Amino acid sequence: MERKIDKILLEWKNSVDKNPLIISGPTMIGKSYSVTKFGREKYKNYIYADLEYNPLVVSLLNKEMNIDRLFEKLCLLYNIDGNNNNTLIIFDNVDKYNKIINVLERFKEWQVEYDVISICHSITLPTNNTSYVGKITFKKMTKIDFEEFLIINGQNQLIDFIKASFKSYKKNSFHSVALEYFKKYLVIGGYPSAVKTYIDTNDFNLVLLEQHKIFNSINSYIYINSNYNKNKMLDVITSVPIQLFKENKKFQYGVIKRGARQSEYKQPIDWYKKNDLLIKCMRVNKINRSISSSADDANFKLYLNDCGLLSSMYGLDYKDILDKKWERQLDAIVQNYVAISLYNKGYQVYYYESEGKAEIPFVIQTVKAEVIPIDIERRKKAKNITRFNKDHDSKFAINLTFENFSKNGNIKNIPLYALFCFDM
Repeated sequence: MERKIDKILLEWKNSVDKNPLIISGPTMIGKSYSVTKFGREKYKNYIYADLEYNPLVVSLLNKEMNIDRLFEKLCLLYNIDGNNNNTLIIFDNVDKYNKIINVLERFKEWQVEYDVISICHSITLPTNNTSYVGKITFKKMTKIDFEEFLIINGQNQLIDFIKASFKSYKKNSFHSVALEYFKKYLVIGGYPSAVKTYIDTNDFNLVLLEQHKIFNSINSYIYINSNYNKNKMLDVITSVPIQLFKENKKFQYGVIKRGARQSEYKQPIDWYKKNDLLIKCMRVNKINRSISSSADDANFKLYLNDCGLLSSMYGLDYKDILDKKWERQLDAIVQNYVAISLYNKGYQVYYYESEGKAEIPFVIQTVKAEVIPIDIERRKKAKNITRFNKDHDSKFAINLTFENFSKNGNIKNIPLYALFCFDM
């Protein structure tokens, strides 16, 4: 399957003065597969060292300060006739190896250029030393987004039509086609194994079985890698579908179990957030120059990192998506999809609440410091947005919908499937 990371890796390889590269992202999204595939296809040789299971390589990294000798020893260990101009070194699972930044920094400082990629779920950067800045390149990999889903399904021309409509706000002539693919994406999600199962079989029952395997694998990952109480960790993630099913989707500890307290679950939630398994959307009830400065960390919503997993927990089939009896489930799944899409675009997501009632499900701030309210409605009426614009003097607002592109004053009505076009 073609992934966006493929282009990023090739551009990195062809760059004039490239740094060692760190690829981060949540578990089971294809990081190791994509990087090893890149090494196999674009280099004469590649060395793949999983630091979690290879203590000998860890020992070499700790002891060998001379990068040329380190490279020679790695080539000897992996039985490779290495050429540093045509060999890629891959270090996987570097999360728990706290010296990886120092090692990569040495690669950059050495006179001879080496191509090195490290893979991790999340990386902890030194707090008292910033000497690595400018010497290491960081890239975040995400699951398959809707644009990638269309590419995998051979719908490149449909992407062009969507982008053209997004730019002009004129109706997309192939809106119904895009909507059908979008409905499928909502229930399949972006985990590569679930998408591949759909592509290979076109059987949603098999996709559902694969999603159950994914969730079980995530639980195993949590069990192995989290240092917190495993029951509490499981309590948090399994409560998210229930939290989002409520009309008021604010996370409530009492939903987990009676008498649950913030002090018990703060660290598990922070761990999920750090590992990109849950997305935290904090409340704001007033907008200052910087949204982050007015965010209320005690009031928040939690979203799963995949709309397909959430759909599988609700038992929703794409044929039922616009059926009114599934409206509450769909509302949760759509909000979850929007949260993921915005977060993967690099935005910190917030929701706006005024006078005790959530009015705008998402508010973001652009690099130009513009505050943009984003409503989600299955109709073109946007009273919440209109009121927000009057109170906060927003230049424009976005109303996400299942309907076609249109514009009403400073309110831009955008189909939900076009969210991948956002670049603000």
